[in-house]
Amino acid sequence: MPHTGGLSWTSAHARFEPGYGLASSPDVADNLVLAVDEALLVPGEIVRTAIYERIERSYQIRREEIPEKLPTFYQALQDLLGAGGKVMGKMIAKNLYSRLELKFAEEDSWTLLDYVNHAKETKRDG
Repeated sequence: MPHTGGLSWTSAHARFEPGYGLASSPDVADNLVLAVDEALLVPGEIVRTAIYERIERSYQIRREEIPEKLPTFYQALQDLLGAGGKVMGKMIAKNLYSRLELKFAEEDSWTLLDYVNHAKETKRDG
């Protein structure tokens, strides 16, 4: 299906290519996209849509590409939301852990990238 510039809200189970290392963890990758959806909905549907559109336009990251381009996505959140980007990252991490049935423990120095790596390792080891 050709990309028409709009966002695809139905592609939560897209095939993830190697990149950030989540291709080997489809459960984590799929749940990460859903966790982002849930966290970005906190400020409202209109804001979530605007954030996705801005990230797609300015950073060339579509919603379904977030797992494979996670470092760039997280940087985009920080650029767009300032200090709120770190808060949004922790909200995404909490949602991800909940979806994966993992216990979330807040670590002051961790970013979303650290939490996702920890979740991936925990799921692999568990």
